[in-house]
Amino acid sequence: MADYDKENRSKDNGGSHYRYDNHYKENRYNDNGHHRGDKYYEDDRGHRCDGGYSQRDRQRSDYRDNRGRNEFRDQRRRNRSRSRSRSRERHHHHRRREFGDQPPQKQNWPEYYVKEQKSDERLGDTRDDPRGDNPTKRITKKAKHRGSGRNTESFDPASTLVRPSLRIHVGQQTKTFHRVLKHDDVVIVPELFGSEDNWDTYYKLIEEMREIQSKASEAGDSNKNKSNKSADWVSWAEGAHLLTKHPEKSPTFNKIIDRLCEYFNIRKQSIGTRFNWYRDSADWKPFHHDSAAFNPQRARTQNITVGASFGSLRELAFLHATENVNGDKTKIYFPQGNNGVFSFGRDANILWKHGINALAPEQQDGKGRISIILWGMAQDVVEEDGSPPLLGSDGKGPHAGGNGDRNRHRGRNNRNRNGHGQGGR
Repeated sequence: MADYDKENRSKDNGGSHYRYDNHYKENRYNDNGHHRGDKYYEDDRGHRCDGGYSQRDRQRSDYRDNRGRNEFRDQRRRNRSRSRSRSRERHHHHRRREFGDQPPQKQNWPEYYVKEQKSDERLGDTRDDPRGDNPTKRITKKAKHRGSGRNTESFDPASTLVRPSLRIHVGQQTKTFHRVLKHDDVVIVPELFGSEDNWDTYYKLIEEMREIQSKASEAGDSNKNKSNKSADWVSWAEGAHLLTKHPEKSPTFNKIIDRLCEYFNIRKQSIGTRFNWYRDSADWKPFHHDSAAFNPQRARTQNITVGASFGSLRELAFLHATENVNGDKTKIYFPQGNNGVFSFGRDANILWKHGINALAPEQQDGKGRISIILWGMAQDVVEEDGSPPLLGSDGKGPHAGGNGDRNRHRGRNNRNRNGHGQGGR
């Protein structure tokens, strides 16, 4: 008898394998011992035998075997396909829960409802709206059920009634700002003080300041003329640009301040001012917070920063104080044209740093710029929930200064006195 190794075959084709002299021949007996029609087999002497089956019997047996194997193979394929479909459905179901395809959770969203809409008489017939006349039914049931879409954050209108990181307004050349101010707002008012191509105000301001400085120099005695002497130019921030701390004797400067207070409804008793001169196109302003972002005393009387720009076109730049996931910080730039005005609110000053971008060598033309800055208390600003605290009020960070508890305490007291939160911003 020849040596052989017997292995149980899988149930998909049944039978066993027998090893004869280092090669395999298929034994066509199934697990129940019934003969399945071998084409041939070899005895222990290596003679080929057909097992007593006729050619027709062998063909019928092969046909049945092949058909059974094919049916079993197809069934397994169908089962695998169903399994993959169920797996995909389960994955999609969990993905909907994980990534927000279900209606999003309302977090600090204000209540939203549709008021009765007044018809626009100039539009006339409104039956051309395929959504119907009822505005409460404009959102489909499918959208309400899903909550969001493949590339849509949310179909819930209330999700848009949240505070932005920054809100941009373009002001008009009117007596006062024509919209409601909020602490997140940045306002750009082009040509409030004249045409952009008219540089008369820029040169007049320089002329008046030089005249004031010249008179102080002719007086000679700086002790007796200390107020005049303080109008001299001084360097700011490691030589970035020039400024004068006391420009009050300039009539044009005073007119500009009066106009800014009128436009933004600022109490004149609360203001602080500065006269910055970017002597040529090489000067610039590094990113920084104004002191009302971290100084509780300043925060009590200042909730807005306003600037008037005269001379060469430059960029007002904002840098978000918080880093993104990749370590970068968001930057937003606004052009500042001649005779234009900008402003930003209390919370924008806390959440963002601001500055004036330097000019690339190919953009430098030697022209200068004056910015007249005003800090004060705008009286028509709307208070909202969720305002950030003063920088350093948590006792941490570069503005804490070791007295974060004192700053926080002052903020609470000030809320009681004047109704403003966190230092009266």
